[in-house]
Amino acid sequence: MIRQLVRQYHAFFNAWVFFTRLPAPSGVVFNDDYLNAGSRYFSWVGVVVGVVLAAAFYGLNLLFPTPLAVGLMLGVSLLLTGAFHEDGLADLFDGLGGGYTRQAALDIMKDSRLGTYGAAALIVSMGIRWYALSVVLSTEPLAAFWLLPLLHGWSRFWSISTLWTLDYARADAESKSKPLATHFGVIASFIAAVPVLALLLLPSVTTLIWALPLALLLRAILTGWFRRRLGGYTGDCLGGAQQLQELLLLLVWVALGV
Repeated sequence: MIRQLVRQYHAFFNAWVFFTRLPAPSGVVFNDDYLNAGSRYFSWVGVVVGVVLAAAFYGLNLLFPTPLAVGLMLGVSLLLTGAFHEDGLADLFDGLGGGYTRQAALDIMKDSRLGTYGAAALIVSMGIRWYALSVVLSTEPLAAFWLLPLLHGWSRFWSISTLWTLDYARADAESKSKPLATHFGVIASFIAAVPVLALLLLPSVTTLIWALPLALLLRAILTGWFRRRLGGYTGDCLGGAQQLQELLLLLVWVALGV
């Protein structure tokens, strides 16, 4: 039992360092095995990131109007994660937008240069996120303390759920997803869902009624797209899925006016 708890401790902080730019406690062991096991904590890391961002927003909002505080908070988000998922979104749209064959798409997604499709995706995504959060938080700033953790935990859960049905698309180990995970089973899924289910108790039932089927629909669309174009997933697919699921939940929030 103690050995298993120690293993999960190392697995969590392997995921923590992989997905953020924040340090881990001293003594944490980093290896491929722990990082693979850490995929179940993807959503947990998202919740912690959301809490930090909520505190940053609230402090900034004491000094600045809500739209400016939201913009600065988004900047903090990029610093916390190293724009990890935004990079995935840009690479995904560059690859699938500009690559007409599977191999061409994979090659473009590995290219560090930013293309037109990726730049457009980032501009639209960040613009929607800034405006939607400004609308929601302008009337209820304290909502940031459960909305932001929910957004970041929820979106990461649906992102990693891609592994339920898809295999890794590359034959090499050069993508950022390797060796993050090669399988996402029942136990890992349950652990990943715990913080999301807990946070879903806070908003209205109406939000859940709309958000859950729409998240499943978006997941089905994305996994079908990845399978058809790439034959599986890459790290950029997971990053892009996270960004799109976060946007979807935020849009549901704004549309319902909750």
